[in-house]
Amino acid sequence: HYFIQSNLRIEMDPQDDDHMMHASVSSGRQRLQSYHEQSINVMNAMLTSSNKALSDHGDGQGSGSMTGAIFILMNTIMGASILVLPYTFGQVGLVSAFIMFAFVFFISHFSLMVLADAVDLHDGSNYQNLVGNACGPLFQAFSQIGLILYTYTLSASTHITVGDQAVKLCDAACSSESNKWYCERYFLIPVVSFAFMFPLIWVRNISSFSYTSYFSALAILYIVIAGIADYFILDLPVPDDIVMPDVSIFTLLKYFPLLTLSMCCHMTSVPLYYELNERTPAKFSIVAFTALFLVLVFYITFGTFGLLTFGPSVQPDVLMSYSSTDKMMMIARGAVSISVIASYPIFLFLGRHAIDDTLIQIGNLLSRNVSPDSELRRVLVTLAWHLSALAISLLTSSLAVVLTYVGSIAALFMLFFPGYILWMGISRRNGAHRITSVVLMGLGMFMFLWTLIFNSYQIATSKNL
Repeated sequence: HYFIQSNLRIEMDPQDDDHMMHASVSSGRQRLQSYHEQSINVMNAMLTSSNKALSDHGDGQGSGSMTGAIFILMNTIMGASILVLPYTFGQVGLVSAFIMFAFVFFISHFSLMVLADAVDLHDGSNYQNLVGNACGPLFQAFSQIGLILYTYTLSASTHITVGDQAVKLCDAACSSESNKWYCERYFLIPVVSFAFMFPLIWVRNISSFSYTSYFSALAILYIVIAGIADYFILDLPVPDDIVMPDVSIFTLLKYFPLLTLSMCCHMTSVPLYYELNERTPAKFSIVAFTALFLVLVFYITFGTFGLLTFGPSVQPDVLMSYSSTDKMMMIARGAVSISVIASYPIFLFLGRHAIDDTLIQIGNLLSRNVSPDSELRRVLVTLAWHLSALAISLLTSSLAVVLTYVGSIAALFMLFFPGYILWMGISRRNGAHRITSVVLMGLGMFMFLWTLIFNSYQIATSKNL
């Protein structure tokens, strides 16, 4: 407004004619247009310079295999969240859970394909670069900040989860000893962090995580098999009302975001598709469908048998419902740790790229010559990320409150941004895609806002999250 006023400020003599007025206004408009074009050029230059930094974002030559991509997507989705599914199924009923999961499967696969199409159209090597190329620098900045918050919180929470499981395993193995200083979380978390997690965080390309993802899938498979076996071994009586209990719409809305976000892998999918060997949307459709379907089978099977074993009395962490002498479930704790450890370097990989892009953009804004492939910057960011996440896990025993808020950001990555990308580019093909983009954006914003409001209500009323 100040710029417009300064260019259109005219001190005229009362006897000046309208021609002078018109010429001055025209000159002001030309200056305003020139200023606007220069601003756009600066922002586009920042975006282009950042998005060309591909040396640490994948080489773009297509070295990833379909099998590896399937397991990496599964590894991103699955983890300790599988332990809350029996309790969630008990709250909404098996029929409602199956219906909601079927819907989530469809909507998640569709949004993944939107992102794959957008990668081919806009050539984004990671999620934030894709959003920037398709939607502009402002949305790229939002996605970068959200992705950093989301992945960093998950990284610190991963250390806490691994530490908790390690403490319980150590206590069970050394129950006869009195002074068990080596079973304290302050000792076990750093040991596990540097022994198993630290060597995995230096990978340059996301397709290299396929090897650790195989172990993660096997660990989750063991948990599912152990849950099925314990159902037949324990043979506990189960009430009949768990299939379709009388639940309110509020209860369904309460747990629907949890079931939806439990299938989120969209931040990983962009660099994964970018590095896929001879990538095509049809090939990635097979990858996404297979990964989501296997996760769906694991989720439904474990959630169902966990609920059938204990009924409505099942604990939010289903492992707490089993006896401490149940050796199969004690091994399952170790399997959970394997799955969580395997997913940690993926979160760091995504967050490191978002920080790297942010630093490059800040350097361009300050007219500094920032190298897009600085090895020193990559090492420093990785070390700072890992050590600070480890420190937070030692200072606090739970990030539940923070995680519930930050976790709501996943709804934007899973639904809102794909919907907006569809609206900005792909949706111009036909009206059906335009309607679909509105549905995706609306559903993403609903889950984002609903999760924030509901969590705030829970905290204000001192209820358990």
